[in-house]
Amino acid sequence: MKSNLNDILSEDKIQSVLELALNAGYLAMEMREGITIEEKTGPRDLVTSADIALSELIVKTLKKDFPQTSIISEEDPEINCDKDLVWVVDPIDGTQNYILQDGQYSVMIGLLQNLVPVFGCVFEPAHNNLYYGGPFMDAWKIKTNTKEKSRLQARLDADIFGEGGSLAKTRLMMGHRDRKKHPWVEDLDYINFVQFGSIGLKVARILENRADIFVHLAGKLKVWDTAAPAAIAMAAGLEVGTMNEDTLSFPLPEVYHKHPVIIGRKGSLSWCRKTILNETAKLSKSDAN
Repeated sequence: MKSNLNDILSEDKIQSVLELALNAGYLAMEMREGITIEEKTGPRDLVTSADIALSELIVKTLKKDFPQTSIISEEDPEINCDKDLVWVVDPIDGTQNYILQDGQYSVMIGLLQNLVPVFGCVFEPAHNNLYYGGPFMDAWKIKTNTKEKSRLQARLDADIFGEGGSLAKTRLMMGHRDRKKHPWVEDLDYINFVQFGSIGLKVARILENRADIFVHLAGKLKVWDTAAPAAIAMAAGLEVGTMNEDTLSFPLPEVYHKHPVIIGRKGSLSWCRKTILNETAKLSKSDAN
């Protein structure tokens, strides 16, 4: 049975999801001093008691408020996506940042319709920033401590990127493990690397003009890493895609994005295809010789 997206994303329903994200974020802050930490697949893949508690809270509330939808959470082993509308939850995106208490983590709740992002919210509790939106609505930022609300929109100036663009350097966000796996990116003198934790916050920083582009080359991002940020990015006019596609696929019930993920200002997809693919080709040719 198909669900009515207008009912799901009514003003009241959106407000309830935003309040849920806020409650989860505040709970994360309250729990921080007493958390337990365990490894999932290895020492760099950690889960805390807060991740699990927030997941239980969010999943339980979404099931009650949206019985006509499916729900997937990073901390829930059951992959349930039998409905056309699927909530995708990352209770703490940036668990390592949460453990380190550097503030660069977020609560993320996204909604897919027929495997396409239609809504997302990202709450940054350490700094009172709530971001939300979707391609059928605007993108917004709310300062939760002052209630100040502002519309988010991508910068539209063209030809912005280094090495051929009007900027001397491109402000690129790429994870530490990704850069370690592709060390040649460190030698590109037209790139400034910008470091942020949560992927949701990476997208927010682009919209706040603190970075230009986020690239993940390793092909190991999961749908709960990207569903909410992609919806907000699309709402604000950012480009969201891969090296080969101008859109980002969500291959449920498979949870991995098998291809590099690119989110950034206008021109990001073509810049990545030209710059990164060219550099990769140079390395392949050099290795062959």
